[in-house]
Amino acid sequence: MEPLGNQGPEEEYILLRPYELMVILDSRLNDSDSDGIITRVLDLLRKDGNVGRIDRWGRRKLAYEINKVSEGNYSIIEFASTPATVTEISRILSISDGVLRHKIIRLPERIAGRVLAKEALAQE
Repeated sequence: MEPLGNQGPEEEYILLRPYELMVILDSRLNDSDSDGIITRVLDLLRKDGNVGRIDRWGRRKLAYEINKVSEGNYSIIEFASTPATVTEISRILSISDGVLRHKIIRLPERIAGRVLAKEALAQE
């Protein structure tokens, strides 16, 4: 559990669960539009959680066409956040025009614990 701010004597703890987000952006978007979508998601995650690894795969061929598009820009983000934030991110990505597909999965604690432990050691 991660503490939420400086609460004083009656500290409130909010459970941050580990997740992984994969986003496939339209390859026809220019770089600033693609970066804007990812930045918006990252800002929301940093406000209510912790951002881990960000892995941009770049342009890849899709297994099948989505909205007559055969290539997409893939990005993977590992993060820890509350379920409410995950719902909000999914809503934002669903209504964004440049997003072809997105998927958020909850990571098992045994896998996420290793990732978060490596991040903690790197920050020290």
